[in-house]
Amino acid sequence: MNVFDKFEDYMFSLLFTPLRKGLKAVNQFLLFFRVIGRLFDDCKEDIFTVRQESMVISASEIMLPEHGRDRKMPRLKDEDAETYRYRLSAKAVVAQQAGLRDGVILALKALGYETSTIEPFYLIDPERWAEFIVYLSGKNQSSVNDIQIIDAEVMKVKEASSKPFYAMNETSTIKAENSLQSGIFSYQFCGTVVCGMWP
Repeated sequence: MNVFDKFEDYMFSLLFTPLRKGLKAVNQFLLFFRVIGRLFDDCKEDIFTVRQESMVISASEIMLPEHGRDRKMPRLKDEDAETYRYRLSAKAVVAQQAGLRDGVILALKALGYETSTIEPFYLIDPERWAEFIVYLSGKNQSSVNDIQIIDAEVMKVKEASSKPFYAMNETSTIKAENSLQSGIFSYQFCGTVVCGMWP
């Protein structure tokens, strides 16, 4: 079976043998297929481009905000393209797990904190049964480092009656941007960050 790179070659091969004979430069069928073939080849490329752009995983960076608009998920401040792509792809799974511990973990993973853990606060203080501590941690520094943005994303998927607190493992370092102060600072947390407030 012959393999054709262009539509014009395929259409020309379908002709009866007597119509293919003669000089190719003056064969009217070949000239016609050459013109029509370019249109079909361009159309095929356009179809492949539309197919590629219609999926979040293969869409160009320019199309990601359009996918975000469809899902009502705008790009977060300082969020890089791949983190945004992953967050858009994970929306259905995160929404399915909303209200559960796994949903919060998936939301944090989508923000770039894939090794984060959650601990109930009642293990530390039995009076605080509806609260939990999120230990932010990731293999690499996440592009989403504003604690208010992280808190807003966790608040969307947490259990309605619970309240999150944020902390870092002693071995972790994180760059956190505080909107109350100017500049970015880097240091190890010794306590807990409570909804953007320092203890």
